[in-house]
Amino acid sequence: MWVASENSYSRFMTEEYPLQLSPLTRKQRLVKQTYFASVPNGWRIALHRYTPPRGPIEGQAPLLLCHGLGANRYNMDAPGRKSLAKYLCRLGFDCWVIELRGAGMSTRDGLLRRFQYDWRFEDHVLEDVPAALELIRNETGQEQVHWVGHSMGGMVAYAYLMLVGSHRIRSLVAIASPTFSHAEHPIIDLLTPIGKQLRHLPKVPYGGPSFLLAPVMPLFKETFGRILGNPRNLDTVEMMKLISLAPTDLPATLLAQFSEWYGGRKFESSEVNVRYYDELHRINVPTYLLAGAVDRLSPPDDVRDVFSRIGAEDKQLQLFGKTSGCRFDYGHIDLVLGRWADEEIFPHIHNWLTAH
Repeated sequence: MWVASENSYSRFMTEEYPLQLSPLTRKQRLVKQTYFASVPNGWRIALHRYTPPRGPIEGQAPLLLCHGLGANRYNMDAPGRKSLAKYLCRLGFDCWVIELRGAGMSTRDGLLRRFQYDWRFEDHVLEDVPAALELIRNETGQEQVHWVGHSMGGMVAYAYLMLVGSHRIRSLVAIASPTFSHAEHPIIDLLTPIGKQLRHLPKVPYGGPSFLLAPVMPLFKETFGRILGNPRNLDTVEMMKLISLAPTDLPATLLAQFSEWYGGRKFESSEVNVRYYDELHRINVPTYLLAGAVDRLSPPDDVRDVFSRIGAEDKQLQLFGKTSGCRFDYGHIDLVLGRWADEEIFPHIHNWLTAH
């Protein structure tokens, strides 16, 4: 794998892939428990916990796994072999999969308020996450967690570390998490102006009709799906299942915020008057960044820029693609949902967490 450390860049080919689960370990039955953390305005944030059958590794912090934009728990806990949460749990980690407000089982009290889609990025950072961390501390007695986030899930961690601090985060694993400094794609460029106007709508039904794509998944993968991932690296049948499970309706307010960031090649907030991009140096926890060689949403140059700017002394950047020993070049969602992710990606995440 291609690896960047604090002071140098190096490229090497692995003779074999790192630790993989044995068939016997894969068959371990894991029990999921669901908890709810209460936050202002009636929100109940769902956390799904997997506890290792033989108990968690002694002295190791729990994991908080956070999904990306427009997704829910299935982003990090997909059915079958593509569940990063179950993979890490079987290796001894106490895993908590959060569903941010509006995603999956995280809902708001009150019939009318349940259908109000009006939140922004900072609501996740300043309300959802602190409530989740407090619940995990109450249940485990652990003050800190390892944060594992995909896409927006890593961006939420960036912002949390800047706005709240690092006292509750032991280390950060950010998988394809951009700041939009180098993001560009012709199709997204065309859609960005539309996204900015969506703030006038109540919500964007991203999740509701997504199941309609299942019958045409082979065609979707080869066309618009290329924005999301490398079709060679995505199993069609698995994607047909996930398209009915993972997408979640989005508030127009949040999507407009992301459209503004993408269009302006920026990552900042008028809500809290912080330019996140300019404050990346304040991130000082051990940080592991993963990038896909052909990621269209979080290009490698964007992730490299994040790597160069964060202030952590203990940091690592890894690019996944054919030139670095993988079977295929990785796109955006492939890094957690790709057909070979459990062999080529997950073991590296495990190795990082074990070392920290």
